[in-house]
This record gives sequence, C-alpha cells and structure tokens, in this order.
Amino acid sequence: MKKIILYVVGGILAIGVIGGIIGAISNSDDATPSDSSVTEEEIESGADDKEDVIEKTEPELGNEPVRDPLVEETEEVEEVKSDPTPIPTLIETSPTVKIPSDNSLLTQLTALTIAQENALAPYDRDKFPHWDDEDGDGMDTRKEVLAEEKIENVGWYSRWDGIWYEGDGALRAPSFDIDHIVALSEAWDSGASEWGAYDRDIFADDRLNLVAVSASSNRSKGGRDAGEWLPSEPLGKCFLSMRVIQVKSKWELTIDQAEYDVLKNLVTDCGSEIPPIPNPPPSTPTPIPNIPTPTPIPPNSYGSSYYITANGVDIDQYDSNGNNDINCGELPSSAKPVTVINPGVDPYDLDRDSDGVGCE
Repeated sequence: MKKIILYVVGGILAIGVIGGIIGAISNSDDATPSDSSVTEEEIESGADDKEDVIEKTEPELGNEPVRDPLVEETEEVEEVKSDPTPIPTLIETSPTVKIPSDNSLLTQLTALTIAQENALAPYDRDKFPHWDDEDGDGMDTRKEVLAEEKIENVGWYSRWDGIWYEGDGALRAPSFDIDHIVALSEAWDSGASEWGAYDRDIFADDRLNLVAVSASSNRSKGGRDAGEWLPSEPLGKCFLSMRVIQVKSKWELTIDQAEYDVLKNLVTDCGSEIPPIPNPPPSTPTPIPNIPTPTPIPPNSYGSSYYITANGVDIDQYDSNGNNDINCGELPSSAKPVTVINPGVDPYDLDRDSDGVGCE
C-alpha cells in the first residue's frame, strides 16, 4: 500500500518522506515503537490543534499583558511623589507669616536703641549751625521749607495745631516757625553729642526733620520729645510720630523708654502713611491782623526788663496768644527792631545773631 501511495499521491509521498525523517529522529533519541507510528490524521490534527491554541492564546495575551511587579511598584511610588504637598498653601494663607504693610514703622521703631538720654557735654545750640543755603540758590533752609509747604493761593497749614495761615505775601510768614521735629537739644542728648561738626551741620538742615508750624505751637513744644509733648491736632500726632521714628532711624539716635511707648501706641493706631493735609476752609483764611499799637505805658512788666521796642511800647503788650512768650512774628513793624538791654540775656530768643538787636 505504501508504494502505491508513494507513486500515486505526491503530497502523501512528501508526508511519507517526512514520516521517515521523523522516524529517523525518533530512533536517534531512543524512542519507543509507538512513538514512530504517527498517522497522517494525528499529524494534521496536531497541527490544527496547535493553530487553534495559537489563535485562542494570542488574543488573550494581547488583552491581558503581563505586568512586571517591579514596574507596578515603581508606578505606585511615582503616583505618591506626584501628589502636591499642602505645606506652601498653608504658609501663604497663614496670617502669622504675612507682615502687614503698616508694620514698617514698627520695625524701624523696634530697631532703635532704647537708652536713657545722655550727653557728653552740655547742649549748645551754636553747635548746630542751620538755615544755610545748602544748594546755593539764594534761599536759606527756612525759605526752602516755606516754598515746599506753601499751598498755592491758600498759604500754610500747621500740623501741630490745625491752623491755616495766609502769610504776608510771597514767602513772608512771620507767624510761622520752622520746627525741628526731633529738637536739636533732644538729638544732642540722644547721640548727637558724639558727632562731629559736619554731621551736626547737616542734621540741622535735614529736610526730613523740618516742618512749618505756627510759632505758638513750636514754642509750646520747645525741646521736648514725643514722650513729653504731642500736638493738639490728632493727625499731627500721627505725623510727628512717623517723622520722629524716621529721623531717629536715619541718624541712629537713641530713644528713651517713655518715648518708645508713646510712639509704639501712635504708629499702631496711625499706620505708616503720612496723613494728608486736610482741605482748606471754604474761603481764603483771613490774614492774622496786625495788633493795633497800644498806648505806651511805663515799662513795668517782665519783658520790659530785657527789651526796648522801637516804638517804646512794652513788648508784653504784643503777647496775642497769652502764652507768656513773644516771637518776632507777633510784633508789628513799628515795634521792630528790639533792643536787648543786656546782650546775652534774651529770654524770648529774639536776638538770634547775638548782636544786641532782635527782630531785625
């Protein structure tokens, strides 16, 4: 039968040859007789079965890929690391981290050295030459301040007591003084006594420390610090407290405990913004009138013991605000100049150049 099949059907011949090869291979591996008697149906069936297995297995492998446990662990770790941490958000929204803008002056204040006032030598105003023409434009510091602070067509505003003043035209404002906010004597006791002449000269004309105010409020303040004197105008208190802190910070002056406590309370309430000048009255302020010349009387008052006015009138008759102090702005032209009876004894501080004649 095999010979007939071999000669009749070429395809079976090929199978017969293959079978022979298989048989040879099996024999070489010491196979049993039953291993070599493989029929065509078994071979084809085995081939079909393998194809079926492959057809069924390949889709399953494609749909359910094998996952490496190490890869899965790595992916889980990366997912944890990519989760944003909430710490920055908490810091940004925490009220204890954000510093309010109105704390800038408090920061400067707390940086000042708190110490009792002390000076290396007695205070001498002559050690602070001032009202210089710093920029050489023909205007001394007093006129510079008046020019900067004058409100056009209105005049000047005194931050210490809220007074509006029209003046006498141009930059003539005899009833206004230029006040050293940190008084020269206060600066001397707070560290300026250790300075050289150059620093004291610059400090005396430092624009940051100067303000135009009514003469009466300036005389009321004198050389006292913020722990001893405050303006009557509420916004003036805020202005003074801010400027004192800025000036003492700039010049590294000390501050005593009483002044520190007052300033801390003020800047906490006021904030760090310089208060604006309020709107002027509806009409232009009435100029301060010249006081009519009184009938001369015998010189029997306090001031007459030290001064003789040009018109012979007792100088104390011109104390318009009743503060027992006289300034040149309170005197009419007819009373000027004033002769100082005993040069060097000048209780009203009228003879600024110490030549024996005041209010020149």
